[in-house]
Amino acid sequence: MDSLIGQTISNGKYTLQEEIGRGGFGITFKAVHHFLDQTVVIKTLNEALKAEKNFADFQRKFQDEARRLATCIHPNIVRVSDFFVENDRAYMVMDYIPGQTLEDLVFPDRPLPEAIAIRYIHQIGSALEVVHRNGLLHRDIKPQNIILHEKTQEAILIDFGIAREFTPNQTQTHTQMMSVGYAPIEQYFAQEKRSPASDVYGLAATLYALVTARIPTASILRDHEQMPEPRELEPSISPGVNQAILRGMAMNASDRPATIAQWLELLPLSSPTVTQLSSTVTQPPKPGTSATVVVLPAREPMTTIAKPGLRAVWLLAALSGLTLTGVAIAILWWQSRQPPAPQLTLNSPSPLPSVSPTPSAPPKPTPSETPKPKPSVAASPTPTPAPQPVRIDPSLPAPITEEAPTASRANPSRVPGFAVGTSEREVRAALGEPAQTKPGYWQNTRSVLYEVVPDRITLAYLYDRNSNQVRQTEASFAQAVDNLTMQVTVNGMLGSEANPEVIEALKRVYRRQSNLHNFQQGNLQGVIARNEQDRIYVGVWEAGLHD
Repeated sequence: MDSLIGQTISNGKYTLQEEIGRGGFGITFKAVHHFLDQTVVIKTLNEALKAEKNFADFQRKFQDEARRLATCIHPNIVRVSDFFVENDRAYMVMDYIPGQTLEDLVFPDRPLPEAIAIRYIHQIGSALEVVHRNGLLHRDIKPQNIILHEKTQEAILIDFGIAREFTPNQTQTHTQMMSVGYAPIEQYFAQEKRSPASDVYGLAATLYALVTARIPTASILRDHEQMPEPRELEPSISPGVNQAILRGMAMNASDRPATIAQWLELLPLSSPTVTQLSSTVTQPPKPGTSATVVVLPAREPMTTIAKPGLRAVWLLAALSGLTLTGVAIAILWWQSRQPPAPQLTLNSPSPLPSVSPTPSAPPKPTPSETPKPKPSVAASPTPTPAPQPVRIDPSLPAPITEEAPTASRANPSRVPGFAVGTSEREVRAALGEPAQTKPGYWQNTRSVLYEVVPDRITLAYLYDRNSNQVRQTEASFAQAVDNLTMQVTVNGMLGSEANPEVIEALKRVYRRQSNLHNFQQGNLQGVIARNEQDRIYVGVWEAGLHD
C-alpha cells in the first residue's frame, strides 16, 4: 500500500483515498476534490523510481504524457483537469470514469454482440481522429484502455502513457513499448515510418477481442503462428466485419486503410441506441468494480526484433536483446489452450509461498527455493569448478507438494512470466486454475502453483489477499529446459525489462559456472539459484516482503 494514501495535497485541494492501479512506472489513486466535492483520479510516478539516476527523465516523460492528453479534447477521451509538482513528485489529475473496462466486460469468455462492439469502436475511432489531428499516435489501443461509462454507456479512451508525436510516413525513433496482441509489427522497431495505420491496427485488434473474447496473436509471431479469423472463433460474426478486422490488422502498414476514418467506413453504419445497449449488455459488474477507474499502468513489452519471416534473426534477437516478453509468449500460448484445463485436486493446505524442496523431496518440479534476499551476495565473476548446490534457508516454509499432472499444458518455448503487480485475473486468463492453492507464509498472502510442463517447468505466485495482485513471482526449471525459454520467462517476471546483469547471471547458473546470484532491480529483489535437485530456481518479490 502506497504511503500517500490518506494524504492531502495541492494546498488542501485533493485527498488520496485508495490505490486503484500500479505498474512499474505509474500509480493511480481514487481521490476527492474538496473544493468541488468531486471524485477524481490522480496519477503519479511510482515512488520506487526516486532511487533511479534518471528520475528527472521519468518526471519529464510523465509531464509529456499529461500535456499530450490535455491537447486531445473529445467526449470519448478522458479529460486532464490539473497537473502539479509537490515535494519533487509530479501529479496528473483526470476525470473519474465510473464503470468497467471493456477488458473486464468481455474477458475471459463474454464476447459482445457485433452491433454493440461496433458502436464502441466507432466512438473510440472518432476520438482517435482527434488524437491524429493533434499529431499524435496513441499506440496502446486495447480493451484495457477503454472504460464503458456506467451512466452514459459511452466508451472512453484512457492512458496516453506511450503516445508519441509523429510525422506521417517519415522514419522516426519511438520507444519500443507495446501491448502484445494489439500492437502492429512496426511498433516493435525503434526506427520505422509512423502513420495512423498503426492505431488502425490497434483498433481493429480491439474489435477482434471484443467480438471473440480472445486476444489476437501477437504480430511479431504471426509469420509462423496463424491467427484464427474472427468468424472461426465466433461464427455469428458477419463476413463484412470479419473482413474489416482482417484488413485493419494487415501485417504491412501499407495494406491497411491509411486513416481511422477509412477503416471505419468498412464497418456497418447502424448501431444500437443507448437504451438498447443498457438492456443488451447485462453482464453484472465484478465485485468491487462497479466504479472501476481508468488509468491502469500498462505492462508493455519492449522488443528489438527482426522483421517477420526471418526466424533465425528473431531467435537471435530474443537471445541477445531479451525484449520479446514472456507476456507475448504467454498470450500466444493461452490462445492455443483449448479447452480450459480441468480442475486439479489439491493437497491439504499448509503455510508456504511456493518455495524450495526439502532434501528428501523427490526431484519433481516444484518452485525450488526462495533464499532470503541478500543483495550483497553475487555470483562468482569467473567460472568455478563444480560449485555446490544452494541449500535451503531453514527459516523458509516447506514447499507445495502435489501429484504431477499427467499432460503438458504448454510448449516449453512459450512459458509465461508474470511480474510483481500483475492481477490474479490476468494470470488465470493465461494459465487457468492453479494446481495448488495454499496459505502464504507471509502475512495476508496466499500461494498458488502451476505445473506448466510436468517434470520440467513450475510457476508459482504469492498473492496479496486484499488486492489479489502478485507480490512474489517464481519459476523452477529442470536443467533440460533450454536457456532461451528460461530467459524469456525471467524477462517477463521482471516486467519485460530484465537488466543484462540478471540475464547474464541466469546464463552462468545454467552453465554451472555459478549457483547463486542475488539482485535488486528498482523496487524488486530477486534470486537465481541452483538447488539440490539440480533445478534452476528464480524468484522475484517486492523489496521488504521478507523483512
